[in-house]
Amino acid sequence: MLNKILISIAIGLVITSSCMALDENNYDEQYKENIVPLIQKMGEGFFDGSEKVRIHYRTFLQAGARNCVVILPGRTEPVEKYAEVIYDLTRTAAGKKLNFYLMDHRGQGSSGRMKAPTDLGYVDLFQNYVNDVGLFVNNQGLESICEKRFLLAHSMGAGIATAFVIQHPDYFNKVALSSPMLKIMTKPYSYAVARVIVETSTLAGRGAKFAIGQKGFEPDSKFEENTFTSSPIRFKMAMSMFDTFPVAKLGGVANRWVLEIMKGTNPLHSHYHEISVPLRVFHAGLEAYSEPSEMIKLCDEAADCKRTILPTSKHEVMMDRDVNRDIVMNELSNFFK
Repeated sequence: MLNKILISIAIGLVITSSCMALDENNYDEQYKENIVPLIQKMGEGFFDGSEKVRIHYRTFLQAGARNCVVILPGRTEPVEKYAEVIYDLTRTAAGKKLNFYLMDHRGQGSSGRMKAPTDLGYVDLFQNYVNDVGLFVNNQGLESICEKRFLLAHSMGAGIATAFVIQHPDYFNKVALSSPMLKIMTKPYSYAVARVIVETSTLAGRGAKFAIGQKGFEPDSKFEENTFTSSPIRFKMAMSMFDTFPVAKLGGVANRWVLEIMKGTNPLHSHYHEISVPLRVFHAGLEAYSEPSEMIKLCDEAADCKRTILPTSKHEVMMDRDVNRDIVMNELSNFFK
């Protein structure tokens, strides 16, 4: 389509825009000096989400800022992990005009859990994720206090964001999605076989049990075995979050979680053409969680979508090596002008 632009970022491309805030070569010192104080300055609160599950949120507000960004993290990610993203954006002209609102999804971060053990990734209904977003933005009064409302979401959060945008097409002015989980990858099983397995397991009363191959939180996870970032130092940062915020520890997913993600995202596939809001999709080349073909389909069918491919990035493009995340952060700062 003529109104679609596919931006492919190749290895070795010269980036003419400025690099972002933290350098991997001096990351620990810069993180302690700049990011830790930012987390400490964040506002914090709770509200009752759908079905009375306690939902945790954070805010970072700037004097004179009139535009707002809602950030929805991916599965397992506590909202505090996005402090570096906030710091980067606030060092740009566009970012100085932004207030930030971040929400921990039910069942993760500092939000309430629904099943034991507490490190089990579980949800009883996908739509409750979406309802929580609506309750959050309404409780914060964003419709009345923000001149422009932007949405930035990653992975599972981006799948939830897509559902929200389809259900509430006029709420956000711009939407950026990182590795959106519109169709979960189920290797080594085919998607159809995985659906049968989790559906059968749930019907057999094992919905709140770890799915095949899943297990509890692993504090000694090794960088070499991870599939979410190519950056050793940001892997260390991500894992240290669970030391700083131990309540956020989360392991593998339950059968019911997989089933609800499938049941919740499948209907979205026939509604991409209804999305008219300006949309940006960041697509990791080394993807292990979100089906790439569905990201392509979304951008092909949405009215105003640009997709950026990062061939050497793993799943978490905003938490990857500088060479990849700088591209993403620079594009976000331009997009949120």
